[in-house]
Amino acid sequence: MARSASAVAFSVSEADLPRLERLVAMYGRGNRSELLRLMLDRFEAAERAERLRHLQAYGAAKAAERGLSQADAVALVRKARLAMAEAS
Repeated sequence: MARSASAVAFSVSEADLPRLERLVAMYGRGNRSELLRLMLDRFEAAERAERLRHLQAYGAAKAAERGLSQADAVALVRKARLAMAEAS
């Protein structure tokens, strides 16, 4: 499948250029566009991980407010999944 692309220009300081070229060689297979695609994937993965950490903290706080342990939460999830499986 052909990829459509748009050229996007950005500046890199002279001091950072060796770092960029090293990363392009190591991770981008010599291709700056490939490195950028990889970096976007990695940043999005980090973003999802951060969101998950926030959701886990929120869930832990809500469980603590209700006096639920992790084992209680696991049991509730299993019960809900079983009910969903039986309903379908």
